[in-house]
Amino acid sequence: MAHWRGGLDEAAVQEADMLKVGIVGLGGISRSHLQAIATLDGVEVAAVADLLAEPRTRIMREYGVAKGYASHTELLADDEIDAVAITLGHQLHHRLTVDACRAGKHVMVEKPMALDLRQCDEMVAAAEESGVKLMVGLTQHFGGPAMKAKEILDAGEIGPLVTAVSYMCKNWNYAGRRPQYRSRFHGGGMWMTNGVHVVDRLTWVMASQAVSVSAAIGTRAHYQAADDTSTVFIRYKNGAAGIAIAVAYADGAPLHDCVMYGTRGSLRFSGDSLQIGKDDEWTDVPFPVPPAGMTEQWRAFVEAIRLDIEPPAHGQWARHVMEILFAAEESALTGREVALSAGPAWETQSAGAPVSTRHGWI
Repeated sequence: MAHWRGGLDEAAVQEADMLKVGIVGLGGISRSHLQAIATLDGVEVAAVADLLAEPRTRIMREYGVAKGYASHTELLADDEIDAVAITLGHQLHHRLTVDACRAGKHVMVEKPMALDLRQCDEMVAAAEESGVKLMVGLTQHFGGPAMKAKEILDAGEIGPLVTAVSYMCKNWNYAGRRPQYRSRFHGGGMWMTNGVHVVDRLTWVMASQAVSVSAAIGTRAHYQAADDTSTVFIRYKNGAAGIAIAVAYADGAPLHDCVMYGTRGSLRFSGDSLQIGKDDEWTDVPFPVPPAGMTEQWRAFVEAIRLDIEPPAHGQWARHVMEILFAAEESALTGREVALSAGPAWETQSAGAPVSTRHGWI
């Protein structure tokens, strides 16, 4: 593997210092990764892989990528590649992540992490055994409003949280959605596809680990073998509770807010707005706007590799988020509140790595 020593903020980066990334899977979300990497110094997309020749050729031409492969195994055999982004379907995340870790590549894998906890555990173990970084693309940590909101929370400006509600309601675009995303067998449905963002964001701002879940999940608006509507109540180990709502409507209007009430104020944000509530009124709060949607996500991942620190949204964190999702599904099927496996015990970091002081994740 190529040795990389470059800093993210250096004006000039020598070719030998570049972190070289390979992207596996060239569907729509791959462009967000390509655009974000292009905004950073010290990292470049050196290769792409896709079973289909047409997207390989098109992406290589549009983004100036030097090498294209017909399979992930060919890309993983390339010694120049330091890290990979896995941007294929949910059902492929486990296999491709394990393969990449065992090939000695750092991994950024799209959400949801995997289809069950066994797969999540194998992904975490593969990264630890190979000494590589594993980060899951939980993008809600890295938008301008979300990062500024977390800064406000960490500073104690609205006091300890009393409760929070996290929404993601959107048009499901049924006719244009690929079959695997309409089948829970393949990891599809609104809860796995976008509920993962709602739960991740809620758990992040609550600054605690979940202890139990009670949920109503079902298929209300579409003919498909997966859910489209979820209302989930989550208890946390700090004694607070929050609600995660994910709706894939056939007709309606979008809502992506996260609303928090503390002992000394309130806060709400979405993808393009942030407001603080004081004295019975909402006031707009300015926030930074990254040059691309995933810029800060990739900046954090590259920093974790460069400094050998634990990435935010790392494998163990993402596993916890997935356990909440799976417990919610169990609760919806049984009609009972479901305790997470750790029960009242705290899950603790196992990597033995330093953590960033810039990203306010708990």
